Amino acid sequence: MSARETAPAAALQLRLSEQLQSLSLVSETLTLRLLELEERLTGLENQLQTLSHSQSESNSIESTEILAATEERIARLEELLDEQNPVAHSATVHPLHPGMAEASVETNQFIDSEPELNPFPEDEEQPFMDELSA
Repeated sequence: MSARETAPAAALQLRLSEQLQSLSLVSETLTLRLLELEERLTGLENQLQTLSHSQSESNSIESTEILAATEERIARLEELLDEQNPVAHSATVHPLHPGMAEASVETNQFIDSEPELNPFPEDEEQPFMDELSA
């Protein structure tokens, strides 16, 4: 090889080595960013799991309270049904929510004050279309 041919080959080799170095720097930067992203993702997953666990506990407590109230109500109803001498007027049913008691009292007063209506009144017999046209 002559001196002329080695100069372009050396320049090409230098250029390729610089590009390879730049490519390795880019891959190193991307690798470090991916590792940081994985750490952040793991942290967020842990926070989400902690929040989910605490919410499920609070929902579980609320569900337990509602189920206990329902169980007590069913037990009272069973006692009323099992009694030999039913006393319908003296038995008191307590609503689950305190605000609903006032609404049910108002509704009962409204229903009691209206006269009993026939939901299916008898209709008068009407002539058929053939009879009207004749």
